Amino acid sequence: MATDARWLNEEEQDLWRAMLATTRKINRAMDETLQAGTDLSTSEFSVLVSLSESEDCEMRLRDLCTDLDWDRSRTSHQITRMERRGLVEKRKSPGDGRGVVVSLTEEGMRRLEQAAPAHVESVRRLVFDHMHPEDVEHLRRWMDGVAQVNNVPGTAGFNGAVNAKA
Repeated sequence: MATDARWLNEEEQDLWRAMLATTRKINRAMDETLQAGTDLSTSEFSVLVSLSESEDCEMRLRDLCTDLDWDRSRTSHQITRMERRGLVEKRKSPGDGRGVVVSLTEEGMRRLEQAAPAHVESVRRLVFDHMHPEDVEHLRRWMDGVAQVNNVPGTAGFNGAVNAKA
């Protein structure tokens, strides 16, 4: 059911803009930290982390898509670029010729291990060093709520009704 726009009040607008600015700052800092130290993009780093945390440092491509919350096309292109750089390898899935398995290479693991200390230091400085302990619970509850929204474009449950209130 279509409704009138529920415009943000001034306080909400200020908070929304602060959230956008914060997200941009964090993303830019993470990109620059990784590029400066290891010549990795944040997308490459994300793939390497997912693979490093999986059994035998490998995953089926479809599971990697799910883990990263990326579509198959984006993931496939990213993996192809990373394979050219020697960070990952891909092969047909044994027992399922249609499936693809992506594996972390020794070079990929070396670069991940090289990048991790500076990455976590940037995360700590940007996010946690000035956060009050009681903020963690509030932010977690809010982020869990955002993660559960499924009635807007870009979410699994979206049915095309942009102005629906549900």
